[in-house]
Amino acid sequence: MEIIGWVGTTLVIIAYGPQIYHLWAARCAWGVSLWMWSIWLVSSTFLLTYSWFRSEMLFVIVQCVNILAIAATILLTRRSNQICPYHRGVTRDKSGE
Repeated sequence: MEIIGWVGTTLVIIAYGPQIYHLWAARCAWGVSLWMWSIWLVSSTFLLTYSWFRSEMLFVIVQCVNILAIAATILLTRRSNQICPYHRGVTRDKSGE
């Protein structure tokens, strides 16, 4: 059963990749909600504390990865200063221009 937990942890790490890469490379945070990511950061901190006191090391690792990735997302979103060409096209399509 533990292998299922490690597979899930690996998928969590992989799932953050495209978002963080886009924020880093394109400096585009179009559609990213800092409010949602902040709530997620707080919840991950609570879950890390819970996992730590229950000595659930797999979940401690998952929450550490979550917290690092969430912090990276928040920091990269805050430094973002443009809309990438792809999202510029999306916003143009929605606004009817």
